[in-house]
Amino acid sequence: MNEMSSAMNISRIENATARNRIYALLAMGFSYPDEEGFARTADGAYAEALVQALNICAPDLTEFFRADVAPGLRADVSHKDMEAAYISSFETNMPVPSVSLYEGSHHLQGNKPELLLELKSFYRAFGLTMAESENDLEDSLTAELEFMQFLTAKQAQAEDGTLEKAPYLRAQKDFLERHLAAWLPPLQAEGASKLTSPFYRALIALADQFVLLDVMAVERDVASLDM
Repeated sequence: MNEMSSAMNISRIENATARNRIYALLAMGFSYPDEEGFARTADGAYAEALVQALNICAPDLTEFFRADVAPGLRADVSHKDMEAAYISSFETNMPVPSVSLYEGSHHLQGNKPELLLELKSFYRAFGLTMAESENDLEDSLTAELEFMQFLTAKQAQAEDGTLEKAPYLRAQKDFLERHLAAWLPPLQAEGASKLTSPFYRALIALADQFVLLDVMAVERDVASLDM
């Protein structure tokens, strides 16, 4: 009985750790491409790290990833071209309209101050604030992915009994339902129609599909807390 409980605990730790890895990799992918990040995409290590984590926590996405996502994640361009692709995809509206990586552009339009206050409250509840040096807003996709990275890291710690996991699971459920799961679908639709960069089209598609599955998994985990 103890051995079975231990095995289940290890599995939960591995699952939370794999989810944490995916959120971290997605946050990195949607950040401005520095030289280190570019090097990892160019040699295929980025795609490989993603699929290894998906195999653990979202195996239903593995086939979709290999067929529809991985080919686009191998940056067959120079670092300079990758920077240009990021800028044109998300910042300049040149030479084609860019796609906004901010929740307020896709969800709760017209209520940006209210949205930012809600996000600040989520972050502050766990002792987090936006770094002034980053000069970014709370509703940026990278900020929201990094918050999920934080929550899943805490959950992984909690699975070994050193922390209470319920607060972190409930926060994940609320945050995903109210934010990432609500605005990634319109972001993906806009990206599919506007973006020309294979890398960013693939990355948005992956983020959308992963969060769709993840929110359902978290909802099941939260429901089990009350059983």
